[in-house]
Amino acid sequence: MPTRREFIRTAALFALAPRILAASERKIWVNDVHSQLNRTRIRELLRPRTRDEFVEIVRSASRQGLPISVSGCRHSMGAQQFATDSLCIDTRSLDRVISFDQESGLIEAEAGIQWPKLIHTYLDAQAHREKQWGIAQKQTGADTFTLGGSLSSNVHGRGLAMKPLISNIESFTLINVDGKSIRCSRHENNELFRLAIGGYGLFGLIDTVTLRLVPRQKLRRVVEIVHANDLPRRFEERIAQKFLYGDFQFSVDEKSSDFLQRGVFSCYEPIDEHEPIVAKRELRDDDWLDLLRLAYTDREKAFKRYSDYYLSTNGQTYWS
Repeated sequence: MPTRREFIRTAALFALAPRILAASERKIWVNDVHSQLNRTRIRELLRPRTRDEFVEIVRSASRQGLPISVSGCRHSMGAQQFATDSLCIDTRSLDRVISFDQESGLIEAEAGIQWPKLIHTYLDAQAHREKQWGIAQKQTGADTFTLGGSLSSNVHGRGLAMKPLISNIESFTLINVDGKSIRCSRHENNELFRLAIGGYGLFGLIDTVTLRLVPRQKLRRVVEIVHANDLPRRFEERIAQKFLYGDFQFSVDEKSSDFLQRGVFSCYEPIDEHEPIVAKRELRDDDWLDLLRLAYTDREKAFKRYSDYYLSTNGQTYWS
């Protein structure tokens, strides 16, 4: 005899199945958020809120021979997250932190969690601790990436001597075509571990991810304006000086002789843990929106304002 909880769950899944499998007469279109060059017609857009719903979608689609595509925040610009007439699974509601071992620095979360929520969760959990854990890296340019999408693309961050995200993955669970959960790590199903990271969902759907965090450090930002020809040498120098992170933002004014040549070179060096955090100058949301507007209307002014701001932050200190 099923319990009341089991009965309600089973009834909910049966209620979900017809909507999943029914051919939709209306046309549903999806696209990436950046290039907008990958408009794709899908059969249905599904947003599972529990792991049971997630698995049932996969099993039902498999029984009916229906294609599945999976997306998070849709930043990939090669249409890897879409397939014509597929059941497109939006994972963003699967965003729980499952566990956080504050002794080992291992944190497990559902694949649909976005980086800001993950970071806020582990920082809040460690508010009482003097020594804290943090992520080693994430991709730059935006914050709204899902953990599963980052793993599926094997993203890289600003780490000057770091390997891509795979170096920070302890393990993950994968849902295969039969709806079976498979744990993958360097020691368990290691071939699938290597294939699925950077596999864009071809080898199964990422369900949960366990990240290995690193001790947080205090860093100082060092900012210069340099020419692209000098970049290889300057990066080598910064790596030799033990800087941890860095990037180079080109001039985007196509009318200038500095177009894609001159840029803002920012790197971050570890400092003593007793030094104070000093980050007095920060761009507000309105400032970023204004820069975005200028990037479309006056690129010369946009780069001038951006580079002036970054130069003004030279020497500021931050937590990693």
